[in-house]
Amino acid sequence: MTSVQLSAATTEIIDRHYDNLADNYDLFLKYSPDFIRRLTRKMIERLQLREDDRLVDLGGGTGIYALDMLEQVPLRQPVLLVDYSGAMLARAPADSRLEPLEMGGLEFACREGRYDKILIKETVHHIEDRARLFAELHERLSPGGRLLLVHIPPRIDYPLFRAAIKRSLGWHADPDQLVRHLEASGFAVERETFVYCHRLPKEVYFRMVRGRYMSLISSFSDRELEEGLEEMTATHAGREVLEFEDRFDVITGIKA
Repeated sequence: MTSVQLSAATTEIIDRHYDNLADNYDLFLKYSPDFIRRLTRKMIERLQLREDDRLVDLGGGTGIYALDMLEQVPLRQPVLLVDYSGAMLARAPADSRLEPLEMGGLEFACREGRYDKILIKETVHHIEDRARLFAELHERLSPGGRLLLVHIPPRIDYPLFRAAIKRSLGWHADPDQLVRHLEASGFAVERETFVYCHRLPKEVYFRMVRGRYMSLISSFSDRELEEGLEEMTATHAGREVLEFEDRFDVITGIKA
């Protein structure tokens, strides 16, 4: 996969991944109890979220992050929860604070509308034409508006099997390229890293991997995944708990 093009096979993998993940997505995220709150605090800080903002959660899935942000900043308008996966949106609670919209990211960006803040959490690597995406979102934002990208970098340090670690280098978006696209679209850019240390029972993490909790893992066949789990079993033999750092690129585009 190149940095800007998704093959038909990859698109099919991603579609199947989110359809299959929908029922367990929120459970996977809740294994580390304060992870969501710490991450949403960072999102609120970087977005400079205020009660009168019109917020878009682009690729927001089940609304798990949007709802936690709303607990901290009670927005006066519903969060527009946009996702191309109907299965993920179907798992979002019926909540008047959310306005679900089943639509692809680029299609939404090209639609007329005016917003103050836009969050894209771990979705940008699935969008083919990122340069156009950012240019269109720049047009949708109010003056002083903010576009926040929160995503896993290509180089990961998870207790996964080696083939998955290697494939991640071409699967996840290159943050340097994202910055260049944002700047070319007219954004002033700020960048930092968010780090969270997970401490999970080994059987829990193995269950997450078997459930393909990352789209990256969905790119492996059943046989390849079983071989990967066998490798992980040998690598982590004798350990009951896995500790590892989860790193996210946090990139803020600010419209003048």
